[in-house]
Amino acid sequence: MTTPIRKRGPYRFAAMAVQCSWCRARPGALCTNQRGNTDRRRDVHSARVIDFATVMSTQCPERICQAPAGHPCTLAPDIHQARITAASRPTPKP
Repeated sequence: MTTPIRKRGPYRFAAMAVQCSWCRARPGALCTNQRGNTDRRRDVHSARVIDFATVMSTQCPERICQAPAGHPCTLAPDIHQARITAASRPTPKP
């Protein structure tokens, strides 16, 4: 007997779908203070919001997803690692 995959609810803040580049909070976890011992409950770091906006401005390259820019991946609330990698690559200049 197999159990169905439990779908997670949406994150408290949309930017929690990516890792914070300032405090290194993993995806799905709240950002922490400078010492890493207290969660930020009212918001996330601005660096994380910027990283999330950058990721969401690219199309998901996963074959099973192909979510257009501005739309979440089909396996919400998670963002595919391929999309995060594609967003971090610099675009070539013409």
